[in-house]
Amino acid sequence: MRNTLVITGKAWFVMMLLIGSALAQSLLSTTPPPPMTGPAYDFSTGYTYLAMPFPGAGQSHLDGLDASGSIGWNKHWGATLDANVFGTPDVPGTGHQAYVLNTQCGPEFYPFEHRKTRFFVRALGGSALIDAAIPAEGGSYHGWLLRPSLAFGGGFEQPVSRQFGIRVNADYLRTLFSGPIGAALPENNLRLTVSLVIRARKIGERVEAPRY
Repeated sequence: MRNTLVITGKAWFVMMLLIGSALAQSLLSTTPPPPMTGPAYDFSTGYTYLAMPFPGAGQSHLDGLDASGSIGWNKHWGATLDANVFGTPDVPGTGHQAYVLNTQCGPEFYPFEHRKTRFFVRALGGSALIDAAIPAEGGSYHGWLLRPSLAFGGGFEQPVSRQFGIRVNADYLRTLFSGPIGAALPENNLRLTVSLVIRARKIGERVEAPRY
């Protein structure tokens, strides 16, 4: 009888361990994982203006469209991919139109925020395709040039709702274009942009982790 009780007790103990293990696995598989935070994403599009001086033709005023996508890792640091296209129907003294296609990427730094308005500075690098004309002896020189471009500037973002905001920024844009003798000369340009921001997720917003 004693042996029977011992064996029965051991069997019951093993059974309870198995049931407990099964219940624990069931709870782990059915309980939703805790929420987590991740980087912020936003997209923007809007109007952009470029003041570009051409050798011998003075300054031309180009209007265009800007589109960009940004990611923010925390409240101070992020990165952006920016693309814009500008155009003007006439370069002074040439009778030719001009357009600029510029694509850049680089880091953004948000030093502070005041009443939900976030201020930022950024440094971008990429390439610019310029198709334009400059006055030349006996007429004008018309051509295109694809060269690296750099931009340094900053601005601010003002939210208008949880998902939308307004971004205003100004940049010093450095590009290259052909001079009167055909050599590539630096172009020091002022770029202004006003765009609508669409936020996919804000900094610090909590989301549920995927279930497996």
